[in-house]
Amino acid sequence: MVLDVLDNFGKYAALNPYFSLVDAFMRTHQLEELALGTYNIKGEDVVLKIEQAMGKSRTEAILESHCQMIDIQIPLQQEETFGLAATVSLPAADYSAEKDISFYPNSPVQNYVTCPRGGFVIFFPQDAHAPCISEDASFTKAIFKVRCV
Repeated sequence: MVLDVLDNFGKYAALNPYFSLVDAFMRTHQLEELALGTYNIKGEDVVLKIEQAMGKSRTEAILESHCQMIDIQIPLQQEETFGLAATVSLPAADYSAEKDISFYPNSPVQNYVTCPRGGFVIFFPQDAHAPCISEDASFTKAIFKVRCV
């Protein structure tokens, strides 16, 4: 997992060859001004989703993980808190290959991290995360889905 400010995103380009496409997109687009929806940046390898998320309490948020894609999550209006756990510490969970997601209901969160507005968090396949923890009823966020290579 990586947590940093958006101005530093380019420093992480070496972690995945597609991260440079994400960096270029963010430098040429104002994420806050994009309409809700899905934007294909490079086929299915790099996709941006601008979505209206429903805020959850820490007890409502459920851990999830992805095998094929890396999540780069960016809160656009306010901070967002995420629950964290290493997938190796969690019980086996069903995996949907179609949606590239496993859920871990009733599994304990090991830690919490808060991403401020103007920041981003990167979740790799080994990083189970419980998103959308917020006091706000709903909020807008950007999620880049980047293929693992």
